[in-house]
Order: sequence, then structure tokens, then C-alpha cells
Amino acid sequence: MKKGLDPTSRVSKEHLPEVCAVCHGAIAVEYAGGIHAEALRKGSHDAPVCTDCHGEHSIFEHTDPRSRVAAANVSAEVCSPCHSSLRLTEKYGIASDRFQSFSDSYHGLAIRGGAVEVANCASCHGAHGIRPSSDPTSSVNKNNLAKTCGRCHPGANESFAIGNVHVLVEKEQEPVLYWIARLYIGLIVLVVGGMLFHNGLDLVRKTRHRLTARRWGGPARNHEQALYLRMTLNERFQHIFLLVSFVVLVITGFMLRYPDSWWVTYLRGLDDRIFDYRSLMHRVAGVVMVVASVYHLAYVILTRRGRQFVRDMLPRRSDITDVLGAFAYNLGFSSIKPRFGRFSYVEKSEYWAVVWGTVVMVVTGTIMWFENTFIGVLTLLGWEIARTIHFYEAWLAALAILVWHIYFVIFNPDVYPMNLAWITGTLSAEEMEEEHPLEMEAMRQARSEANWPGDEEGKPERELSLAGHGGGRPPGRGGGEDRSA
Repeated sequence: MKKGLDPTSRVSKEHLPEVCAVCHGAIAVEYAGGIHAEALRKGSHDAPVCTDCHGEHSIFEHTDPRSRVAAANVSAEVCSPCHSSLRLTEKYGIASDRFQSFSDSYHGLAIRGGAVEVANCASCHGAHGIRPSSDPTSSVNKNNLAKTCGRCHPGANESFAIGNVHVLVEKEQEPVLYWIARLYIGLIVLVVGGMLFHNGLDLVRKTRHRLTARRWGGPARNHEQALYLRMTLNERFQHIFLLVSFVVLVITGFMLRYPDSWWVTYLRGLDDRIFDYRSLMHRVAGVVMVVASVYHLAYVILTRRGRQFVRDMLPRRSDITDVLGAFAYNLGFSSIKPRFGRFSYVEKSEYWAVVWGTVVMVVTGTIMWFENTFIGVLTLLGWEIARTIHFYEAWLAALAILVWHIYFVIFNPDVYPMNLAWITGTLSAEEMEEEHPLEMEAMRQARSEANWPGDEEGKPERELSLAGHGGGRPPGRGGGEDRSA
């Protein structure tokens, strides 16, 4: 006879709760009122008893991290083996996706990352007297969810029960989340794929041009000694704050969503507390990004150069012809390379994407941060919608920066190993001639009209600025639509 199945044994499944009750009477009474004890009384030997959860001989206190029922272990080591078992879930007609959906939730991800002060299965369902959600006395009954959630979320109301607690982004379960995810995945593939195609053509064309010039000699390089102002110190500080906050947000955000990845495991190996700091770092970086964005908004409204910046960033019809011209040039259908002013379609598309992405991430991030308030207003489903958008928007932003911005600032053959304007604030005449020839012409014309003397040998280099000249084009070009000059 199998171990524990002899009905005359004191440690058989039928009698084990009685044995434990000798010392743990109150807990035994609680267990007896739950669904597991009910199944055991009906003769099910699959129903868990004390030893199935706590172990048989090496039983540790629930506060001991070695214990199977420790806060960090109970979901994966105690609940999952039964509630993820295809055999048991089919046999008893219970859902098999409960642990998976919990594992992918904020609570589950935090536990996988090493957090212990976060809800696990027992936090909501109870530890011993577990009852099905259909039972009016169950802690997870719909009428009791506000009270249950309120243990950790002060002020929880009925809206906390509107929406699925165990959420899987599937069409049948949550069609809204499913279609948001599919929309974003399609957008990521379309946008990032288009960026890769565009940059691949650009890289091949410029590389061939550079190699040809190196082997056979190309046009004489511009030896003009003037440096052209690209970014003021104010603008460079804005960029640095945006850069640092964005990088920290990406790292700390993906640390939560991918807690088992090799690089997160490596960081946790350096310091066990790193995951506890993650949340604080993510929120601090979010505040820094918001402050930097508000400052930038004030800058573009209140300063002359800021207002000119926005005017130069506005899309124009010529941007469409520039895109088509760039593809024709890079594919070899045209020998004429488009000539850009202060900002080309590359910078414009990136800037407005950053504006859009920042708004989306700040709004959804705020909803997630103040979950008690916003779940009460938007319902649990509304909070999950914000969480889904936040996740996929983060992927779209991170990939766009890597594929688009990093290429043009670092791997673009015209600027490799790096465009230093974000550090020095200036570009050389050769760099301007390659990237912004129309702006350089406008700067030279502005200098000529102001009767600035040319740079003479032995004199210090000058920084020339176009502040005040719209569109980065020479004055008198009729709005800058003619790009052939």
C-alpha cells in the first residue's frame, strides 16, 4: 500500500489533520472549514493536507526563507504544483492558468524579483481556510474583494472588483487588453522595422561613399575653422536630464517585467537589496523626466530661441519630399542627396515621438503609481489597460531610441564614432555641410549681413549661431519649400 494511504495509519491523509490539531488546534479548525478539507472528507487523496504544504520532517517557520510557505515561496512551491497541473485541473474542473496569470501580474513579478512585502496567493485567498470565490464567506468573493484588497490598499472600494483579478492578455478573457497588445505589437513591427530598413539603406550608401572617397579620393574637405552652434548649454542640460532619466526608467522598468533575465539576476547577485531600490529609482527617474519636460515646455514658450526651436520642428510639406528623396538617393535611383536645414525629417519625427511617448508614459505611469486612487476611479480593468499601454509603449520607445537615435548619433558613417554636439554644443563646418547644409548657408548669410569678418588665420574659432532665423534656411527662400538650391 502506498505511503500515507493506509487508513489505519496516524499519518494517513485522513488522520494527518487530526495529528497536527493536537498542537495546532485553531489552525486545524480553520482548515476544516475550507475547500481542501471538504475535498478530503469526500475521499479525494489529491486534496492537500498539512504536510503537502509545510513538509513532513524539515518543517521551518513561515518567516524562514527556507520554508515552502515563506512569503516568497508559497505561490511557486505550494500553490503552483496543484493549480498548474493539467491532470488535476482537468480532473476537478478548475482553471489551470491561475498561477501563470499571478506570475505575470505586478505582485507575481515583484516576488520573482525577490520582493517579500508584496501580495502572494495566501494574502488574498487565505492560508488554511481557503474557500472558492462562489462562497459568500470567501475572502475573494466579489462582495468581499474591497475589504480583502483594503488590507494592502487603504481606501479600496467596489471598483477594485470590476475586472479580472487573474488577467491573461487573451481575446476571450480580456478583449480590450488583447487588442491593445496586438495594436502595439503591429506598431512596433511597422515603426521599428521601417527604421531598420531606412537606416540600413542609409548605412550602405554612406559606407560606400566613404570607402570610395578613401580609395580614389573624393571632394576636398571643408577646412573652415568656424564651429557652428547646434545646442546651447541650456539645451544640452535638458538633453542630459532626459537621457539619464530615460535610461534609468528603461532599466528599472524592464527589471520588474523580466525579473528572471540574466542581467537582472546578475544585478541582484551584486546586491540583494537592488530590487528593493528598483522601485524608488524608477519613481525618482520618472519625477526627473516630468520636471525636465515641464522645464522644456517653459523654455519653448518663454524664450525666443525656444519658440524658434518649435517653429523649426514643425512638419512641412518638404519633409515628405525629403523622405522620398532620401530613399531614392539611398536606393540609387537618384544622384541628388536631399539637403536639410536646421532639422530634417529624422530629428522632427524623433522629437514629436518623444513628446507623444512622454505624455503617454507619464499619464499611465501616474495611474500605476497611485493605484489606490486610480483603481477606485477607473476600476481594476482601467488600471490594467494603463499597465498594458505603459509596457508596450516602453518597448516602442526603447527600440526607437536604439534603432533611430543611436544610429544617427553614433553609427552614422558621417559622424562615427559620435556626434559630439550633445556634449560640446557645436558642429564643424564639414559636419554641417554633410548634415545641415541649408542651415550652414543661412548662418553664413546671417554673418555676412551682420558684417562679421571672416575667420583669419591665427584668430580663435568662432561659434556661429542662427538664433532668430526661421527654419534653418537662408532668408528670402520663400518659406524654405524649395530644397534644390
